[in-house]
Amino acid sequence: MGHDLRLSIIIPTLREERFIGRTLENLESLEIPHEVIITDGGSTDATLDIARRHTDKIAVWTHPQRQTFGQAKNAGAALATGEFLVFIDADVIIPEPQAFFTELLRSFDANEKLLAATVPLKPYAENRSFADAFWSAPLNWFYVISNNLFHSGNSSGEFQMIRREAFRRIGGYHEKLAAGEDNEIFRQIARHGRTISYRKLCVRHSLRRPHKLGWLRTYGIWLKNGFSVALRGKAAYDEWTVVR
Repeated sequence: MGHDLRLSIIIPTLREERFIGRTLENLESLEIPHEVIITDGGSTDATLDIARRHTDKIAVWTHPQRQTFGQAKNAGAALATGEFLVFIDADVIIPEPQAFFTELLRSFDANEKLLAATVPLKPYAENRSFADAFWSAPLNWFYVISNNLFHSGNSSGEFQMIRREAFRRIGGYHEKLAAGEDNEIFRQIARHGRTISYRKLCVRHSLRRPHKLGWLRTYGIWLKNGFSVALRGKAAYDEWTVVR
């Protein structure tokens, strides 16, 4: 394979004490050679104390201005040594990590043109509701159609798995975007090879933004920013609102 370490799991954080422990504990069952990298945007709560119990690869943002998602993810990638870079949110749970990554790695190994993968997003098992299932479905199908049918590249940032060589070839995430860097990088990668949304798998997420703001308002924010990045090359917002 060319690498002893297969996975570098990169998790950006900012005041994530409520979720980060559960996310990191969930990864402890993963036996595939991997590393966990935390890139923290300047947390003032217990986030870093919790993270240090699980990994010593931690990058902390020390500048006065707020760190963008792209800066956080690129900082993690700079520390990574794995064959694949896996970017997840701090409140994402990967069901059965060993089986999950075994399945994805099998697909990557079978197709060298496959450069990046995402998976459908579902709510935490204990938070399942009809509303979440109803509103999550269009977004998940949009990514399936964009990647698997039109090969245009599209993905939200809750889970992205990218070949490290491909990531470096395109220069990583767009650091000046306040949001939308996740979709942008998949569109860039799709110009060089294949991207997929792997429908057989999923990750589970707190869905805290739609739960706090409402699904309709959240979709409006996503659509406004998505069109702005795609058509203007810049985010619709100067700063992405933190929801905790």
